Amino acid sequence: KGLVSFAGVAVNLVYAILLFGKEAAFSFPLMGSGFDFSLRLYHFSSFIVLASAGFSFLIVLYSLVFMIGKSNLKQYYLFLLITVAMVNGATLANNLFLMLFFWEGLLITTFVLIMAGGKKSFHTAVKALILVGVSDLCMTLGIIIAGQIGGTFEMDKIHLPLNHMGSVAFILLMTGAIAKAGSMPFHSWIPDAALDAPSPFMAFLPAALEKLLGIYFLARICLDLFQFNPGSSMSLLLMIIGAVTIFLAVMMALIQTDYKKLLSYHAISQVGYMILGIGTALPVGIVGGLFHM
Repeated sequence: KGLVSFAGVAVNLVYAILLFGKEAAFSFPLMGSGFDFSLRLYHFSSFIVLASAGFSFLIVLYSLVFMIGKSNLKQYYLFLLITVAMVNGATLANNLFLMLFFWEGLLITTFVLIMAGGKKSFHTAVKALILVGVSDLCMTLGIIIAGQIGGTFEMDKIHLPLNHMGSVAFILLMTGAIAKAGSMPFHSWIPDAALDAPSPFMAFLPAALEKLLGIYFLARICLDLFQFNPGSSMSLLLMIIGAVTIFLAVMMALIQTDYKKLLSYHAISQVGYMILGIGTALPVGIVGGLFHM
């Protein structure tokens, strides 16, 4: 099981290296009415795919030794590989509904991988399912509104003004993105999972892949999907969320006595820096936020 998983992520890493920096597109009609299986590779998405592949390779390599003698090994490795596939799909998807399909797949793998920690992790898994599920529901509504306003669900063809309905769609999509990244107020399952879930899972999904994916989609929302300008109300909203996350998460980290929970709260505070940087809507701020990611 471990060796098959290692071979899978090794091949994935090789392909990610070969595709890095290249541009490609692929599309065919799936269900009609804008539901196309549409993928797009460009400089930003190829970077996220490469970073994800690198993390996946290292985590599986570590798991080969860490998970020896542990229970639920089949479940653990299977959903580890499904997670990698879902992250690749969500990153490369050019259709908002296709992206949502892969995005929701990660909700299921998160639940199952937390459960791999044993019976004691059930409540934490349910907590994660509810918190992330609510934010994903918000994102679903945002996708519907954005698609209706823009007349298409193809991400490279949407560039909406932040008017009344545009602002509503922005807030709903932004909620889904920052929740996936682990920002406040959708963060509280992460420190609990640090204690209950397998340690490689914590380094793999909440600390690495979900931050990559959440911040990637937040950047896409601000740079591509909406006309996001410095000094706007949406810019101010993002900066406030980022600043509050930085400050409160560090305050929580300072009072922890368990190092895993301390690291979790500190990682949450780092998401605040990324959101704050992107929220400035200034090139130097956005680049700083992405570099920090």
